[in-house]
Amino acid sequence: MEWPSFYSNAYGTNNQMVTGLLSEMVIDEQMRLYRKRTLYQEIDEALANKDKEVFLRLTDELKEIMSYEQA
Repeated sequence: MEWPSFYSNAYGTNNQMVTGLLSEMVIDEQMRLYRKRTLYQEIDEALANKDKEVFLRLTDELKEIMSYEQA
C-alpha cells in the first residue's frame, strides 16, 4: 500500500517542479520583452541626443538579447 502513496507524492512533486520551471520561463520572457521595449526607447533618446557612446552600449545589449532569443 505504500507504493501508490509514494508514487502520488513523487508525481505531485514533479508536477510542482514543472509548474515552477514554466513559471520561471514565463517571467524570464516577460522581463526580456520589457527590457527590449525600454532599450528601444533609450536608443531613440540616445539618437535624439546624438550620444554615440550610449547608443553603442544600448544596441550591444539589444543584440545580446536578440541573439539569446534566436538560440
